[in-house]
Amino acid sequence: MTIKIEAVIASKIGFASHQNAVPVLRELTVHNDGEADFNDLELELVADPPFLEGKMWRLDRLSKGSTLHITERNLALNAGYLADLAESLAATVILRLRCKDATLFSQSFPIELLAKNEWGGVNSMPELLPAFVMPNDPAVDRVLKSASDVLRRAGKTDGIDGYESKSRTRTWELASAIWSAVCGLRLSYALPPASFETHGQKVRTPGLILEGGIATCLDTALLFAAALEQAGLNSLLILTKGHAFVGVWLQPQEFSQLITDEVSAVRKRIDLKEVLVFETTLATQFPVPSFSQAISNAERQINDEDFIMAIDIHRARMQRIRPLASSVYLPKSSPAEGSEEVSESLEAAPPLPGFDIEISTDA
Repeated sequence: MTIKIEAVIASKIGFASHQNAVPVLRELTVHNDGEADFNDLELELVADPPFLEGKMWRLDRLSKGSTLHITERNLALNAGYLADLAESLAATVILRLRCKDATLFSQSFPIELLAKNEWGGVNSMPELLPAFVMPNDPAVDRVLKSASDVLRRAGKTDGIDGYESKSRTRTWELASAIWSAVCGLRLSYALPPASFETHGQKVRTPGLILEGGIATCLDTALLFAAALEQAGLNSLLILTKGHAFVGVWLQPQEFSQLITDEVSAVRKRIDLKEVLVFETTLATQFPVPSFSQAISNAERQINDEDFIMAIDIHRARMQRIRPLASSVYLPKSSPAEGSEEVSESLEAAPPLPGFDIEISTDA
């Protein structure tokens, strides 16, 4: 057959894809390499299971030796279906080209449907990881309340005031207080799946982390990023080989791109004391390491061999990548007795320069 269809279809689709209007069908082209003209064609797209609505294109004419690029490629995902998925599922998209009752071409495309709380990894959806940073989860406010208590006990202003103080030292103190608050939860570390950074994994919401008291490196990174964002700070997710941790801008800046894959660009910002990074999994250890130890640990991982990318959460929000919608979920019980006293002290900030910008700037 001299008729063929070329299509570029997302290999993984999840509820986050729907919420952030990620295109499912990225390219669609019909070729007629034969010697015959065709009239009154129908190109049909169907999904099995029905995670998206079927679509039909009517083609008046497909001349011999011609190529038709279809630009109207919007497909309506079934939000309810995707939101109900608790486990990943194999799915298929089928494209059929018919002329009258004859099928001229048919092709199936495999797709992995992700569980609602599952991220697809950097190979298929790196730009959607910020959707799993959920600052509005009620559990995040509990973390910030504990951070406020840490500040007050240290004799500092206890308001969670973001960049309002126009002080990199204050930003450092806020991040340190959030560190102490999360350390006080006495979380246990869970090993992530192999190659999670490329292939993805299920993630725990802040509420589930507080409820179960267990978290992978990606879970802790997302929890800290959510707390930093809710505190009014611009956070970063740092992905390295087999690992994830977090960073924060010490003044209100963001990278010019959502994803930064040049380690030198991140290293430069750290050296200029514009960004600090810290190893979030150390918050699951006991005795609890200091915030400075967490920073030193993370800085060693910003190297050419391990670094994959930094994802800027503030830039993501500017590009309308929204937090994943979640039902209100609060832990049924408080953390273990005395657990919030584990790391109540606030570490003094190192010498830092003052703000040298007034408004957000591009990197």
